[in-house]
Amino acid sequence: MKRALPYLLSFLLIPSFSCVAQNSVTPIETLKNAYAASGSIVVLDKNTILIQPKMPAPVCALPKTENGKTTWQVYSFPLASITVPLTEVDETLISEDRVFTGDDAQKSYKPGDVGNTTMIVIAGNEGKQFHTLIYDRDKLMQLGPGPHSSKEYDQAPDDTMAFGLTFADQASAHAFEIAFKNAVLEAKAQARNERP
Repeated sequence: MKRALPYLLSFLLIPSFSCVAQNSVTPIETLKNAYAASGSIVVLDKNTILIQPKMPAPVCALPKTENGKTTWQVYSFPLASITVPLTEVDETLISEDRVFTGDDAQKSYKPGDVGNTTMIVIAGNEGKQFHTLIYDRDKLMQLGPGPHSSKEYDQAPDDTMAFGLTFADQASAHAFEIAFKNAVLEAKAQARNERP
């Protein structure tokens, strides 16, 4: 029985290790899954992704209360797509905020209210910019349903040092934030290892 025990244990452990290997998910796969409700992510190469948010992007309002007075910062990120070389992202500047997307938030807001949407803001390393395709949100909103050409909503190339992505589901936003940081760190480590 003593001789049979190690054999039995090794037999029982083999399936559990293979299950772990089969269930391992890369940071990029986690990004794609977490972002699926908000848009899509395409892998361009091992260190570059293309993020395509659903259009139109919401207008986001973030309240800041100081000395008993509330002021609002309003953001709009009308991105048709953004090319993100992961090695050019500053992972220390990735932030998460709860924001309001309703038109009446600024009128009905009371201190302590929590926004209905999560916004993840991503910034590049100093001096780096991301290549984007932006559009005129108002023109897009006026077009209504149906296929439209990019000229109809003034799609044009632009560069930006930072951008925001919105998520209706806070758990997906948090999973995206963690996976994004991991993907950036992994890409930077890989780039360092490939240097001669």
